[in-house]
Amino acid sequence: MKSLRGRLGLSALCLIMFIVTLDTTITNIALPDITKYFNASVTNTNWISTIYVLAMSVFIIPAAKFGDQFGRKKIMRLGLGLFGIGSLLCGLSENLIFLIAVRFMQGLGGAIVTPIMIPLSVSLFGREKATDAVGTIGAVTAVAAAAGPPIGGLVLQYFTWKYIFFINLPIVILTFILITTCFDESYDATVSKRVDVLGLVLFLAGIVQLTYVLIKGYDMGWTSKWSIGLTIGSAICIGLFILWERHIKEPFVEFGLFREVTGVSNFLCK
Repeated sequence: MKSLRGRLGLSALCLIMFIVTLDTTITNIALPDITKYFNASVTNTNWISTIYVLAMSVFIIPAAKFGDQFGRKKIMRLGLGLFGIGSLLCGLSENLIFLIAVRFMQGLGGAIVTPIMIPLSVSLFGREKATDAVGTIGAVTAVAAAAGPPIGGLVLQYFTWKYIFFINLPIVILTFILITTCFDESYDATVSKRVDVLGLVLFLAGIVQLTYVLIKGYDMGWTSKWSIGLTIGSAICIGLFILWERHIKEPFVEFGLFREVTGVSNFLCK
């Protein structure tokens, strides 16, 4: 029974990472159809891909922290819910601005579930066997990244672009059930429940600006006033974030971990 629970739990984690990674690349193949459907410019429809990557990049670290504080299973189900609702609303969208907005919701859900994979694997399999599970999930993630364009092409050949989002729904429902039944709740008992609001705001402000420049720097021009201004703004916010974190009792990020050679092992032990 325990072995079956482990296999089902691992299958759920693999499926989650598959669809989250797939949605990073599958939409690219559908952008021409979406552009035509909304009679929009390529510049505007490119935001469908950009906003997803931006949300994924920015919210991964806060999601991992909240999982440690408030329960990984709980946060995982929250992320799955946001990803599923976002997928449904993306497929139902009849307005480009609305599509971009709910695509952000989908990316937020993806960012929440991604960092919870490792601690959930540890809670299910134990520290020694978790490395094998993480390796399997990593392999599935690589396959999903490569499979996006061909799967998107198949969907567009037989259906409309809306189904690149609808295909997520049965997987989200299945994995939500498996996460609920196969995993116990787990926390990091060493982490305070207090949320460092100022640290979180400074971190998000810095990472949003930096990520935006990295994604859109070529289009804006690497030496344009926007790129330079956002880069300076990012550096200021991240600098203030580091100063703030080093002088509070319960920081958002434990910088001491970066001095630990066995940081990853210590993380897996929790």
